[in-house]
Formats: sequence, structure tokens, C-alpha cells
Amino acid sequence: MVITPSRRRRRFMTPYLFVAPSLVLTLIVMLYPLAYSLGVSFTGYSLSRPGEAPLVGLANYLWAITNPSFALSIWNTIVYTVGSVTLEFLLGLGFALLLNTEFPGQGIVRTILMLPLFLTPSIVSLVFLFMYYPGEGVLPWLASFFGVPKAFPFLGDPRTAMLSLIVVDVWRTTPFMFLVLLAGLQSLPHEVMEAAAIDGASAWQTLRHVTLPLLSPLILVALTIRGMDAFREFDTIYLLTAGGPGQATEVISMLAYNAAFRYFDLGRASAIAYIILVLVLAFSFFFVKKLRDMQVSG
Repeated sequence: MVITPSRRRRRFMTPYLFVAPSLVLTLIVMLYPLAYSLGVSFTGYSLSRPGEAPLVGLANYLWAITNPSFALSIWNTIVYTVGSVTLEFLLGLGFALLLNTEFPGQGIVRTILMLPLFLTPSIVSLVFLFMYYPGEGVLPWLASFFGVPKAFPFLGDPRTAMLSLIVVDVWRTTPFMFLVLLAGLQSLPHEVMEAAAIDGASAWQTLRHVTLPLLSPLILVALTIRGMDAFREFDTIYLLTAGGPGQATEVISMLAYNAAFRYFDLGRASAIAYIILVLVLAFSFFFVKKLRDMQVSG
């Protein structure tokens, strides 16, 4: 049977025609809000004056960049992201190295370590809100053994509020790092490890010069995913401190929320949201470039 060009064309296009409806719907659902919010970011649209949306150009972006609260929120976001992701990586790597061996009850221990990952951020935040409660919470009680007053407000003191938020995020998302790094460790070639042991390398030397270099692409991917998530964190911070006390924990996502729903200025809120988008994209592009460079050099 001779396949004519028209039949070949139809055969080629048929799969795309089946996928097209869902693809078009997905693009509409995703792209329309992005395009609409981008347009709003160039206007003075306010929820207090819904019928008015004067065009203001780049004024909202200039306001955001020159606002002292913006610089503070960027700093708070960096502290929160770097602190959380660093601790999660170190703890995840430690747990992965410890549990990368066979022992009785291994599956149970791994399952227990994975449990926080299945809880929603809102539930975790509310649980920790009770645990941090001054005078009655578990954490103030534990801290009292180190000379800290039981009534000390961990979430209400500017010196400890950010650290308290980082602790919550580390508890909730360290299992993600653990899972990724454990999968990476179990995929490493045994021949390389055996060669290092035969050459007399210590456990630290093997980790530093063999394990971590082999895991570096996977580590970079895990750090990129967690870094982007932490940079955009909102729900945990909103439920625990709402950006307070004062502006001690006001990250950039909280700044956008306050602009929209406290001051009803959707134009400025949309501008901040797009600044967040640009920063996250720049962050991800940097890590993706690093990953490609590693693949090329490897």
C-alpha cells in the first residue's frame, strides 16, 4: 500500500490533534492570569476604586524598587531561603548517609522520616504555633532547660522570629532533600566506592572526593527546586508571624500580599509579584547554567 503525502501528513498530525484541546485549555488557564496581572502592574488599579485603573507605566515598579520595605523584604527572603535550604541540605545529606546501609527496621525509619513531607504547610504551621506558644508550648519548655524563660515569645521577638520560621521549614522539607540524596547515593556505582576503599581512602575522603562530586548534579537540582520554593514561601510565614513582629519576617511574598489585601493596591502588588517572578527565573537560570557547565565538563 502506497502512503501518499496527505495520508502521511494526517498520520503525523493526528496525535497533536488529540492533545490540542487540553493543551489549549492549559495555556489559557496559565497564560491569561499572567497576561492580566502583567497589564494590571502598569496601572493604578485599587480594590477601593474598582472602576478606576489609570495607566501609570513603570511607576509601580519604581515604587517597589525604591521602597525601603522592598529592600528589607528581599533581605529577609534571602536569609530565610539560604538558612532553610542550607540546613535542609546538611540534614538531608546526613540522614541519607546514615540510612544508606541495610539494618533491621530500615523501612520503618525511612517512612517516619518521610512523614513531614506529606503534611500540608497550613497544618504544620498551626501545630508549630501551639508548640511555640509562650509558657505552654513544648519548645519553650525545652528551651527552659538552657536558661530561656518559659514565657519567651519565640515568634514574637525580632531576634528569634526568623530562626523560628526556618526551624519549621527545615522540619517540613528536610525529607525532600533526604529522599533525593538517598536515591542519588543508591544509584552511585559500587566499583568507584570499592576502588576508593582499596586505595585506603577514609570515609571523609571518600565523601569529599568521590561521593559529593558524583552527586553534584543531583544536589544542584535539589537545591534549585528547594531554593525556588523557599524564595516564594508564603503560607507558613503568614500563619505563624504574618511578617511580624514589625517587619522582622516580612519576606517579598508577604510584601505583595500586604500591598494587595491590606492596602488594596493591586497594581503595586502585581508589580511586586512580577519582580518575584524575575528573581526566581534568574535564580533558576543560574543553577541550570551551572548544571549544564558541569555536564559539559563531565
